Amino acid sequence: MPNPSDTESYIQTLKPTIWVGKNGCTDDLVEETRRQLDARKVIKIKWLQSSDMDEAEILELAARTSAEVLDSRGRMVVLGAKNRGRLPVVTPAKGKKPVKKQSARDRIKSFYLEKK
Repeated sequence: MPNPSDTESYIQTLKPTIWVGKNGCTDDLVEETRRQLDARKVIKIKWLQSSDMDEAEILELAARTSAEVLDSRGRMVVLGAKNRGRLPVVTPAKGKKPVKKQSARDRIKSFYLEKK
């Protein structure tokens, strides 16, 4: 599992990729969230000031997209993909150099991909 400090620093560096407006949690929002989770594995969503936001709406979005809420602060929510498949385990062949050290971003992505 990645260090908590790695996860926190990674979440802090993320930019919001989805903005939710006054329409709230629509089918289009769910589809876009699914598409981005498949592509990125961890995404940040921001609710605009003109929209009403509550915890039930966040949990509904997470349930409908098969994601888990990693962090929630104010009008920002970070979702991580779960049960989206596994990364192949890379083992060095005999006589070859070992694989270089993973970055914090890659460790977090692989952690959420390997989760059952």
